[in-house]
Amino acid sequence: MATLGALISSFSSLAIKLLPQTSSSSDEDHANEKELDKLMKTLKRIKATLHDAEEREIEDESVKLWVKELKQVAYSAEDVLDEYQYEVLRAEVESRGDSAESSRKRNRLELPNGLADRIKKIQSLFDGIAKDRVALQLREEDGPRLCINETQITTTGPLVVQNIFGREMEKEQLVDLLCSDRNNVDVVSVVSIVGMGGVGKTTLAQLVYSDRRIKKKFDLFGWICVSHDFNVERLTRDVVESITKESCGLNTLSALQDELKEKIKGKMIFLVVDDVWSEQIGPWEKFQSPFFSAKSTKVLSTTRNERVSVIMRTTKAIHLKCLSLDDSWNLFQKYAFDVVNRNNNKWMVEIGRKILMKCGGLPLAIKVIACLLRLEANKDSWEEILESELWECDHTREIYPPLQISYLRLPTYLKPCLLYCSMFPKDYEYDVEELVQLWAAQGYTEPKGRRGIEEIGRVYAKQLLERSLFEHHKYNTENLLCVVKLHDICHDLIRYNSQGECYSIEYGNSNFPELIYHVYVDDGGVKSFPYSSFGSLRTLIVGNRVKNILIDSDVSEIQSLRAVKLKSEYHGTEFPNSFGNLKHLRFISLQSFSLRKLPEYVRDLYNLRTLILSECHDIMEFLNGIESLVSLQFLSLSKCPVRMLPESICYLKHLKVLRVISCPLVELPQQIGNLANLEELVLEYCCITVLPVSFCQLKILRKLSIYGSGSFN
Repeated sequence: MATLGALISSFSSLAIKLLPQTSSSSDEDHANEKELDKLMKTLKRIKATLHDAEEREIEDESVKLWVKELKQVAYSAEDVLDEYQYEVLRAEVESRGDSAESSRKRNRLELPNGLADRIKKIQSLFDGIAKDRVALQLREEDGPRLCINETQITTTGPLVVQNIFGREMEKEQLVDLLCSDRNNVDVVSVVSIVGMGGVGKTTLAQLVYSDRRIKKKFDLFGWICVSHDFNVERLTRDVVESITKESCGLNTLSALQDELKEKIKGKMIFLVVDDVWSEQIGPWEKFQSPFFSAKSTKVLSTTRNERVSVIMRTTKAIHLKCLSLDDSWNLFQKYAFDVVNRNNNKWMVEIGRKILMKCGGLPLAIKVIACLLRLEANKDSWEEILESELWECDHTREIYPPLQISYLRLPTYLKPCLLYCSMFPKDYEYDVEELVQLWAAQGYTEPKGRRGIEEIGRVYAKQLLERSLFEHHKYNTENLLCVVKLHDICHDLIRYNSQGECYSIEYGNSNFPELIYHVYVDDGGVKSFPYSSFGSLRTLIVGNRVKNILIDSDVSEIQSLRAVKLKSEYHGTEFPNSFGNLKHLRFISLQSFSLRKLPEYVRDLYNLRTLILSECHDIMEFLNGIESLVSLQFLSLSKCPVRMLPESICYLKHLKVLRVISCPLVELPQQIGNLANLEELVLEYCCITVLPVSFCQLKILRKLSIYGSGSFN
């Protein structure tokens, strides 16, 4: 539901951009233009109604069904307009180098077959659905009820753990237990933090993990997130990588356990095992067996389930309760007020305390609602939040009212970005740069003034962090937000609100929802995918544990696909030819493929804006004819044996980012200065010794990173 405003907005702007470019002369083409113009006007007319639906606290099932039907038709409209844009780009590419007369003749677009009929069908469906608007009391004249300008929002820095409230006693108790050698006869001993979701178990574990006494006591440290799937092989690999701070390429449990034994032999180990759900004793015993090679291993686990701590043979369990009223108020003030508001606005204190009482002392709920109140610092908004009917909702579905209120009051442009994250599994670490590229592929971000799509996407990510919907963030050396996570309760929240449109296939779950637009597949048992049932799919991300799922299936069934990420070691050398039919593709990321070169049909993906190749070790030459990728803005090559880039890359007038990392690249194209929009050039651990003379023509280059080339002059 929440993505509709963004959808309609993008449709309208796309239609406006496309219509003036038609210069066809046939009656059929004029009819097509007329239908496109009518579709654009319809989309504009319904846009305000959709915004109203988004801003409501909708519980009525008939309204939800109406919105769902409208979204399906809206997506179909986007596909039609997108196919038209594809033909405009195709004509542009094919007319290059032609004479003026030839170009004029070519300018008559070969439109997709039956375009007018498809538009009429969509128009008819829109008209039918729009008639229900009056019965559902959705107002066409209403605009967005709440919309916060991103330029008015500041961003938070990294979490300062010493500002945690009300957990000093529990922290001291845990540190004492973990550092004490009293009555400690077991090589592996476990201490557990037990408490309900959102009560602060992970935050307390972070406090303990960072304590100087813990750092002094132990030799090696590790942190792993478990969640529902207690997969011993995956978790053992995570431990090895966490302790060594290096990637581990071992693929069998026995090899991983041998590696772990060797790394920890005779050492003092401290390991946090976060968010454990499994009540099976067998996997836990298998997991802990390598740790008996250590001198001593102390495990700090977090779980919602008392029985889990029993299964893990916990020596001591700390039961974490909700915060006291005083501690709750201190936490609330930290996020809801600035110094001026706290001292001068009595109404904030009065209403704030009433809202706080509804949070029940739950730290996550307090933090999220307080962040919302800070951003809506006016009395009417605070009273509206206080009086929301959502406080009285059925809590059995485990969607806490403060989180749902915060979600519903998000600006329209942030909702689709947040909901998109529900496609990934719990405890997933989101690479912000990749996430921004994926958002762009779906049309969730648009340039504003001098700010490009990537910059706008980063602003959106920071705004979600500011609202405490993203957490556990990391910044890179340039002080840019690079990694975020979602609390598992926030993940439940957005999974609930996405209404099954985003889905992750993992742990053997094969009961697919009726309608999916975005899917993440990371179940090693998945051998095929019912593409014919998911023709509306717009994102397909395949994880590490899936082998050959695409080689054996016809991807061309997913005609609406915008983004695809494949991360697997395929045994064939040929990439699926069916990818050439996916006209809507905007994002391709390939890792660990066995390919000699990219298929030539990739040059026909005129809408492609992001291309990422990583660890494709058999690629000997890069794509010839890359100049056809007229929409390409982001190109990244890493750990690929590419020695030369084609000179034709210099025709990519929209290219903004070019990265070549750990590749034996010996020189850049001589005319690289023609990349007039290039803002970032990264050449790291390559074999380049000199830059072309035309390099000086890159007038708007904002980032240049060159190192690891040894003899670079």
